[in-house]
Amino acid sequence: MKPTTTTDFMLDLILAAVATVAFWLTIGQPDNVTPQEQDMQNPTWKYSVGFAPDVVEQAMSMPPGRLLTQGKVEESVREAIQLAADKPHDVMVNLCAGNVLSQVGNKDEGFRLLKKAVALAPRSRYIRLNLAEKFASDKRYDEAVNQYRLIIAGYPHWSKPHLDLAEIYLATEQPQLEAEELKIVLEQDPTNGTLRKQRALALTRTGLDKEGLEEYVRGNADELNFLGLPADVKQAAENWGSINRAEYECRRELESDPDSTTTKLRLARILIYRGQTVAAKTLLTEAARKAPNNPDVHRNLALVLQKLGDSNAALAEFRRSVNLEQAARAHQG
Repeated sequence: MKPTTTTDFMLDLILAAVATVAFWLTIGQPDNVTPQEQDMQNPTWKYSVGFAPDVVEQAMSMPPGRLLTQGKVEESVREAIQLAADKPHDVMVNLCAGNVLSQVGNKDEGFRLLKKAVALAPRSRYIRLNLAEKFASDKRYDEAVNQYRLIIAGYPHWSKPHLDLAEIYLATEQPQLEAEELKIVLEQDPTNGTLRKQRALALTRTGLDKEGLEEYVRGNADELNFLGLPADVKQAAENWGSINRAEYECRRELESDPDSTTTKLRLARILIYRGQTVAAKTLLTEAARKAPNNPDVHRNLALVLQKLGDSNAALAEFRRSVNLEQAARAHQG
């Protein structure tokens, strides 16, 4: 047998140190690991259950999740605790039990298990996304943002974490950051009029009223050009069978209730879609007098005023709509 030399010993020591560091980075400190499905050193990882888009649904199909779905809360909690104790190193068990307990049981224990699931599969974006979403729903925003940033580092072109971050920045009154996240998504999906209108509101909250209104007008045009119908007009058409029928029913409702702000707004939206801007302005102006605190009325009035070339009045209405929404959120908070 070849005697062990000092060089061999040092090499073994270095390899052991490297292995220890690798273990600590992936298991001991999962928050420092970027999700990555394709790892050159272990390509089989990408076939792991942790990389399935429906991994959370699979986990929640386990007994604790099924019991929770059935409304059997106490049984679900007991089963989650027992299952986590029986299989402490099972990713799916930790994911399921963590979700159950963070929702209806011991919240601290639930989050501990969810973090453990990430530690056991640190490169799974879906398991980490689940943790981020749970942090966000619990208003642990700093921790949520940290997890979303790790996901984005591994998947910069995946829109989901950017959209979720935008929602956090909306909730925490950080409109500039919200607008930045939405801009990233729009670079990948430039014809998404709904998202563009959401970004318009964020821009306006930062004080960029003109840019916000321009973005909103463009978003409205994108909805018409690429979707055929704005979502609310499409819903009205589906409810009544056609746009013509929807318009007819709105007019009939106004005959019996001429002061209805909701009906005037619904009809004005149909008229905007049909290009009847002047008639829409009349309805929205009347609605604004009756419901001065309705942000949707002022926002659509801004839209038609801009279409009619009255930019100053449009900017004032658009800013008013954003201020009203902010006030409403502050009151709810």
